[in-house]
Amino acid sequence: MIQRQIAFFIQLLLIAGLATAAPAAQKPAANTPVANQVKKSPEARFLDGLACLKESDIACAQLAQAGIPSPSPYAKLLAGNIAAAQSDFDLALRLLLPLQTETGLALEANASLHASLALAYDNQPDPLRALEQRALAENDLADAADIQANQQQLWAALSGLPKDQLVEMRGDSLDTTIQGWIDLALTVKAGQSLADWRAAYPDHPASNSLLKELSAKSVDTTAPVSKTGGLHGKIALLLPFEVEAYYPAADAIERGFVAAQTVAKDNAEIQIYPTRGNKNEVAAIYQQALNEGAKYVIGPLTRDEVTALANSKTSVPTLALNAPDLDTNHKNLYSFGLSVDDEAAQMANIGRSYGMQNAIIVATESPVSLHMAQAFNDAWSVQDGSVVLRLDINEKTDLVGLKAQIASHPADMILLAANAEEARAIRPYLDAATATFGFSHIYAGINHDTLDTTLAAVRFVDLPWLLIRDDPAFAAYKPEAADLPQGEMQRWFALGADSYQVLQALAEHKAATIYGLSGKIRVSASGEITRELSLGSFSNDGVALEKSP
Repeated sequence: MIQRQIAFFIQLLLIAGLATAAPAAQKPAANTPVANQVKKSPEARFLDGLACLKESDIACAQLAQAGIPSPSPYAKLLAGNIAAAQSDFDLALRLLLPLQTETGLALEANASLHASLALAYDNQPDPLRALEQRALAENDLADAADIQANQQQLWAALSGLPKDQLVEMRGDSLDTTIQGWIDLALTVKAGQSLADWRAAYPDHPASNSLLKELSAKSVDTTAPVSKTGGLHGKIALLLPFEVEAYYPAADAIERGFVAAQTVAKDNAEIQIYPTRGNKNEVAAIYQQALNEGAKYVIGPLTRDEVTALANSKTSVPTLALNAPDLDTNHKNLYSFGLSVDDEAAQMANIGRSYGMQNAIIVATESPVSLHMAQAFNDAWSVQDGSVVLRLDINEKTDLVGLKAQIASHPADMILLAANAEEARAIRPYLDAATATFGFSHIYAGINHDTLDTTLAAVRFVDLPWLLIRDDPAFAAYKPEAADLPQGEMQRWFALGADSYQVLQALAEHKAATIYGLSGKIRVSASGEITRELSLGSFSNDGVALEKSP
């Protein structure tokens, strides 16, 4: 409790200290009538109030606040800062959150806004939002001493968090500066080299003085790090290399798996067992792998093979890369793949999170499109959503008449169940004013593709590997995937890479959260695997990453 009070006091000083950069920010005399301050601008009175807070004089700050016209955003801002200083964080949030969209505030005012919000989030507690607010505050600080004080507070809050919470926060942030701060905390906790961190984040705002201080406190980074992870024993990859149509996907999966093993510095033996997608042969190939000493199995890939294996005995941890036709609780058999049904469930959740209730589904005649449409329909129904119109597009469809049909069935959203080529042709004939969503199939994997112009504002879910390739956490995988085609092959590569980490969690029989190339993956202690993809949208400047609601 004492430490928390001290931290609060230091943070409060920062809020008030932000006013020191402004010469006009003088503490008003406590007995000065408000009427005598009538010639001061709202901004000047606000800075007077901040000067009062620096002296921990709440009454003085309230006097300054009373002299600011109530319609002025400075009145609400100073009231919010006072509420934070009085530990009334609920009131502080109510007053300050709407001001984040306010334009034209002085830099000191913006900085105090974010500093007070950071205090409020500290006490919720919501460490990620507190970190985000302190990073925003720094953007409006000019004085080096204030920046240093802000970073010291940021680090004090961040470094006290456990590793699991830091990992969780990192996966929830889309901002590279925030990710850099979290990675710095993880680096220090692991006793790893700060030089390696700086190489990964050369432009990060963390000051050299802070890094020097952390380096002095850290363990000897030249000492070898003990290796406790990794898989011990032979790994069999059952992939359809014998089928020409499947060969590219099998190759990408293998390369992703090997890349992840290399990153983990694991030297477990890997052996490939080619399959032909034949459900009548897969059990024998699986048994061959076991007879030759396999302790783990990745695959098979095709649905028929996985279904057949589900009806056989699996005696070692086996991570199938597809789902069987029927759910099974088969011991040692786990399912991990690029599932249309999982995407549909996530999009239904996103739609409901946006407050949407009624949807229009637009599909084509292709089997994949029909699967997407039905999967979303089922997931939307589970969420108590209503489908007001289903449009099935074929070569005879009068596309020009689609807008009229949509207009006669008002809806909150349109689900466009189509691949990239189909969606580009259909989208111009839909209602651009209605929020439109698509599956990962709608994105061909090229960030700035002029062919995607018609898809502007369409949201879709996809793998982080395709949406945020510049994430420093993915840097080690890039060389191995550099010569793979964009789009689908990169998705298979990501699946292969993440299957290594998932298999490791299964082998250790413990719950894990993995921020992988293919998404945020949760593995329960019982082996249940779920994944959340990233949310992206098309824009005139290419594909943009969005924060999920």
